[in-house]
Amino acid sequence: MTETNQFLSEVISMSICYLNGSYVPLREACLPVTDLAIQRGIGVFDSLRTYGRRPFALTPHLERFFASAEQVHMAPPLGMDELRRIIREGISRMDGDGEVLVRPYLTGGDENRNGTFPSPRLFVLFEPVRRFDDRCYQEGVTLLPLPQPRPHPSVKTIDYLAPSVAKGGRAEFFEALYCPDGEITEAASSSVFLAIEGVLVTAPLSRVLSSITRQVVLTLAREAGFSVEERTPRLEELRLAQECFLASSMKEVMPVVRIGNTLVGNGRPGPVARHLHRLFLQNVERWLE
Repeated sequence: MTETNQFLSEVISMSICYLNGSYVPLREACLPVTDLAIQRGIGVFDSLRTYGRRPFALTPHLERFFASAEQVHMAPPLGMDELRRIIREGISRMDGDGEVLVRPYLTGGDENRNGTFPSPRLFVLFEPVRRFDDRCYQEGVTLLPLPQPRPHPSVKTIDYLAPSVAKGGRAEFFEALYCPDGEITEAASSSVFLAIEGVLVTAPLSRVLSSITRQVVLTLAREAGFSVEERTPRLEELRLAQECFLASSMKEVMPVVRIGNTLVGNGRPGPVARHLHRLFLQNVERWLE
């Protein structure tokens, strides 16, 4: 067994799943092959983590989860308060005192009724948080520009086929970056910010997923006195950018030093990303529930 496979096996052995009203070891959880998540890739999900075993921005994440379900015509089998209770109990059931990654899913179920899904399946994964390599923050990462929009950007769907295929096993690229018609919108699983001549620029919510961490970073940046523009930057603006960084629940704030063959700034992580990451960690308590 390779080191990576052994690590994944250990993570799976430590993980649990809420499914059909019960918490079971992840290895025992399964869906029928008739589920439309398997047959057609139809489903929505969300992703959040804990700090000190308390969920970060639980309410905004659940609101986005239910909004995604509504947009794709799925009716969750339970309400937000009940899902909140399930998540809190699942966190408490995880062994040890390490942090927990929580991912609720809603699948298409077995029936597609004229574009609606009357019997979706709900399950929730609880896994140990896996930290990114420190080098991602110390040296920065490289993104692969992808000349297409993310499908249904207002919905957090389970469809990650396009960015996965685009990477094609090329380990030098940390993540794919959606750049339809030369516009920089968002990465495969992250919001994207550019620092251009003293202004933080990020795509507006009309073009991208409503990222919870994006909103937290915008709040902290404005409180710290940064000028912010919510507009869609273009690839040619990279030559003007001093910095670029990603924001997401798991990455927090991660510097980007190259997009495709183009260096960002001097090709090293800069002070803006470091400062905002520090502010994020110092203010995590404000968003814990």
